[in-house]
Amino acid sequence: MSSPQNFPNDADLAVSDILYFDNYAVFMRRDRIIQVHIKDDFACEVEDSQNILNCIEKLSKGKKYPLLVIYSDFNTFSKEATALVAKHKLTKADALVINNNFALKLLGKFFLRVNKPIRPTRIFDDVDSALGWLKTFYNKN
Repeated sequence: MSSPQNFPNDADLAVSDILYFDNYAVFMRRDRIIQVHIKDDFACEVEDSQNILNCIEKLSKGKKYPLLVIYSDFNTFSKEATALVAKHKLTKADALVINNNFALKLLGKFFLRVNKPIRPTRIFDDVDSALGWLKTFYNKN
């Protein structure tokens, strides 16, 4: 694991340890949403996706929670990484926040159409909209 350098200070949002890695951080928020924050210029491979899923499994302790993923600029994903993420059964719903990056939004829309995630998944421009949508999944199995 890495240190919290170059990550936003999310300690006030967290009720779990924040699991820091070189290019991403994963934690449980106070509002019972698991958050993944991905740093700039990160090329995600299948090993990274598997590690993120392992972190989600550790934090959720067998329960399903909504997932908030906040992307940064210039993130890319291997075909294998996106296929793995699309098929996991660890979360109730996934909100993908992509700010001001047209290419990444196109990649996200492609992911939704081609990989067809098995749980509700949407792309958002901002965190507040994503959180509003995710909170509708609190009482759903």
